Amino acid sequence: MEYRELKVNLPKELSDSFYELLDTLQCAGYYEILFDGEAPKEKDQGLIRDNTNIRIYLQTDEIEKELQVLIFLKIRAPDNSNTESRNIETRDYEEAYKEYYKPFPIGKKLWVIPTWEKNEPDTIKLWKPNGGIPLFINPGVAFGTGHHETTKLILEHLDELYDRGEFQFSSACDVGTGSGILSIGLAKFGVSQIFALDIDPNAVKAAWSNWTENEYPKGFQFSVEESGIDNPKLSNRKYDLAIANITYAVLSQNIRHLAKIEAPRIIFSGIITDKKDQFLGLLQSHLPGKLLYSKEWNEWWVLDWIRN
Repeated sequence: MEYRELKVNLPKELSDSFYELLDTLQCAGYYEILFDGEAPKEKDQGLIRDNTNIRIYLQTDEIEKELQVLIFLKIRAPDNSNTESRNIETRDYEEAYKEYYKPFPIGKKLWVIPTWEKNEPDTIKLWKPNGGIPLFINPGVAFGTGHHETTKLILEHLDELYDRGEFQFSSACDVGTGSGILSIGLAKFGVSQIFALDIDPNAVKAAWSNWTENEYPKGFQFSVEESGIDNPKLSNRKYDLAIANITYAVLSQNIRHLAKIEAPRIIFSGIITDKKDQFLGLLQSHLPGKLLYSKEWNEWWVLDWIRN
C-alpha cells in the first residue's frame, strides 16, 4: 500500500492553527521533525529552531486534503513556507521517524527511549546506572515524541514536582494523549489510575501499545478511548490531576467541557505566548482559581492551574 508524504516547513507562530487543520482533515498521521539530516542543525542535538518542520501522511487518493494544506500555506505563509511531496510504501511510512528518534533525557530523572532500543546495552547504560526513569515510546504517527516544547515542558514540570516530593497524585486524566507519553510519565511517578482520550484513532492505538511496552507496580490501571473533551468520564469521575497538551484553539472552543472535568488541578500546555493572557482569562471565567506555575520555551507555555 502507498501513502502520500508531505514535507511541510512553516513559521512556528502558525503551528497552532496548522495542527488544528490537520486534526480536522483526519490525516493518516503527522509528526514534527526534530532531527532531519537534510535540514540545517544547531549543536544541541540538531534541533531545528527557525521554522516548524512537519511530515504529513495521506492516502494517495486524498487529493482534496493535500490541496487544503497547500491553500493554507499559500494564504497564511506565502513567502515563508515550502512543501515537498512524494508517494511512499507502507514500510517507509511506518519506519520514517526512526531515522531521527533517539534516546534523550528530560529533567533530572526521565529518559525517553524508543521501544526498538529499549534492550540495547548502550541504551540501558544511559539511564539505569544513574537511577533514571525510562519512558519506552514508539510514537508512530501520534503526537508525543517528547521533543516538542509542549510535551517536554509538562514532563519537566512533573519531574520537578517528583524531585521536590510534591508529586502526590493517585489518579489522573490525560486529555489529548497522543502517543501516551504523558500518561506513562504520570504512571512512572506513581499515579496508579489513569484515563486518557484522544480524537485520533491512531493515537489511541499508539498510547495503548506504548503503555504495554513499559512496566509498572502491580495494580496500576490505564484506559484510553477515542473521544473528545465532552467524554462523560471526565465529569462523572473524580481525579487528583488532569493534564491537557492541546492547542489554544481546541481548548478555547471546549472551555465549558473543560470546566466540567472533576479535577482540582489541571496542567495545560499547547498555549503560545500570543494566546497566554486570553487563555488565563478564560480559565478565570470558567474555572476560577490561580496559576501555581508557568514556564515558557520557544513561545510555548506550560500552565499549572489550581481551582478554587
